Amino acid sequence: MKDYKHQLIKQYIETKLNMTPDRQALLFERAAPLCQIQKTIKYQDLESPGPAHEGRIWYSAQAMVHSYYYNKARGTNYGTQIWKKNEIILFASSLLRGEDRTNHIQMLESGIVLSMSYRDVLALREDFHEIAAHIEQIVVQNEQASQHRILLLNEPSIDRIVRFEAENPLFCTIASVGTKAMHVGLTRQGYTVLKKKIMGR
Repeated sequence: MKDYKHQLIKQYIETKLNMTPDRQALLFERAAPLCQIQKTIKYQDLESPGPAHEGRIWYSAQAMVHSYYYNKARGTNYGTQIWKKNEIILFASSLLRGEDRTNHIQMLESGIVLSMSYRDVLALREDFHEIAAHIEQIVVQNEQASQHRILLLNEPSIDRIVRFEAENPLFCTIASVGTKAMHVGLTRQGYTVLKKKIMGR
């Protein structure tokens, strides 16, 4: 596992960060001991809501991941974001602003994941401007995904399902009906009923 962890870290640094070989080696030396690697199973929660200082960034090379929050007033889960393989998972509100974490982060497939504490990420961010720039890029992408989701949820329910499934074919192949429903703001039953109507068109 240690060799695989090192392979994943090196591969990420080399392909995602614009750094000279010397800087790559220096970052690897610093980052490798701070990264944890673990095996996960489908629908395992990687993280639950809690204080920011307990938060971690996550990286899944083998499986899709999603996040959701539980609305106590309605007693319902609402999907918030979907990550494909090889994407860094973080919440800027907690990492950069120290706000409490409100989301569950959950595996959609089994696989191996890497993680690093927010504290260690922030320390690397201070010492490597390349990391700071990369985090900013991820934050912008997350913001765009959030805005896209808001627009989607304002559409009529049937249109929402059609558009969501067209934009997320892989997710819709591996996720349960309940999981798909929470990402379009519907109950499992509501999603199933509307899906039948779509199929009958």
